[in-house]
Amino acid sequence: MIEVQTERLRNYVGPLTNTDVWEYYKCRSDDVIVNTPPKSGTTWMLNIVMMLIHGRVVPDAGNREDAPWLDAAFRDRRSIAASQCRLERRRCIKSHTPMDGIAYGSELTYIVIYRHPVDVHFSLRSHVENMKDNSGLIYMFPPDERTAFERFLDGPLTNSGTDDLTVSSIVHHYTQARKRQPKGNVHFFHYADLSRDLTGQIARLADILKISLPPQTLNDLTEANTFASMRKVAEASEMRFHESSPFRDQADFFASGTSNKWEGRLTCEDMDRYAATCASLLSPEDMAWLNWGDQRKP
Repeated sequence: MIEVQTERLRNYVGPLTNTDVWEYYKCRSDDVIVNTPPKSGTTWMLNIVMMLIHGRVVPDAGNREDAPWLDAAFRDRRSIAASQCRLERRRCIKSHTPMDGIAYGSELTYIVIYRHPVDVHFSLRSHVENMKDNSGLIYMFPPDERTAFERFLDGPLTNSGTDDLTVSSIVHHYTQARKRQPKGNVHFFHYADLSRDLTGQIARLADILKISLPPQTLNDLTEANTFASMRKVAEASEMRFHESSPFRDQADFFASGTSNKWEGRLTCEDMDRYAATCASLLSPEDMAWLNWGDQRKP
């Protein structure tokens, strides 16, 4: 448990995020930071990472106590940091903050995961509608879906980071991670690749984390991390409808796990506008990967 020196370039503060905690969270050389825009496969990746750390299947392994969202503005960040400091096992931390706003150290391992931004948009809509108190976010998702999509396309980048929930904020998160990729400890995953080849992606992650993974354990972790298995765990949880849960139905956190959520909801013209917006911000290669992962096409 060796503490390491890190650097951080800026602050982000928004309805969901406050990065002040990184000033007093003491990073260790074996820390794993899962850093991703919202609704891009974060919980999926947290579950996999934590099961790899435990070396076995642990239902709901990526829960907020064991793999906490460190810079969540609405939680006691100092208490979370102190709790993590007391741990003797390898730690896994969640953040949605662009990488220039979190602690960066060359010894740490950073796992970033992305998803087609339009799928993110519609998944976020369902997520916010499932929240018991969505008063701070529901304005982003008015009843008319195309009006909400226009905001998603046109909203400017601000100091709220991915709290903006716009194309610009997702692209900014992506480009900040790409800037650090040459350092060798920032590893890119994509929701589409996890969906296509879960076994291969878990094996790849185990290799990155330098964790030996026997074939049977790999099979067990693959089965435990299918979408159906994760939803089944949520459906059976005593927290599903608990009064302390922030969601109306905890299982609807895993609403469908599907892609191409825009079909039947947006027009071809809407998607052409999305493509034009991305093309103004990214190279064709980066745009293809952000949309579809290593396959780079539907």
